[in-house]
Amino acid sequence: MKILPYVLISLLGGAIVPLQLAIVHAFQKSTAASQIQSTFYLYIGGAIASLILAYVISGGITPPMVEKATWWMWLPGFLGSFYILFMFIAAPKIGSANTLLWVFLGQMYFALLLSRLGLFGLAIQPINMYKIIGLLFVTIGGGIMIYGESQS
Repeated sequence: MKILPYVLISLLGGAIVPLQLAIVHAFQKSTAASQIQSTFYLYIGGAIASLILAYVISGGITPPMVEKATWWMWLPGFLGSFYILFMFIAAPKIGSANTLLWVFLGQMYFALLLSRLGLFGLAIQPINMYKIIGLLFVTIGGGIMIYGESQS
């Protein structure tokens, strides 16, 4: 099975997100930093880690061919700040499991749309009944989780 290592890497990457939420929440509480300040410090740590990994994995950082990039190609870091900030706002109110489930669903629904439309150079992928049914099951599960949380 050629995809198993990538599934495991994806699971490990997914496991990092709730850990990140918990650590930054603890950072915010212990330092009295605001949510946006905590997001900033998270990105400083991420930039340092990326620099170290770039040196370890590929021997360093080479300048990109900036002239070949359009303005919107610089947005991921900007958008990532909002991604992290929104999770930090939601997690204390609805819990990390609920937050991550709804973040996941937001990612999946929007990914389907991006893939279906072939935006930003993505290969056009059809939306089929299996994708819709799978997402409906997860959405129903999310509704059950939120309902159960409100009953406690």
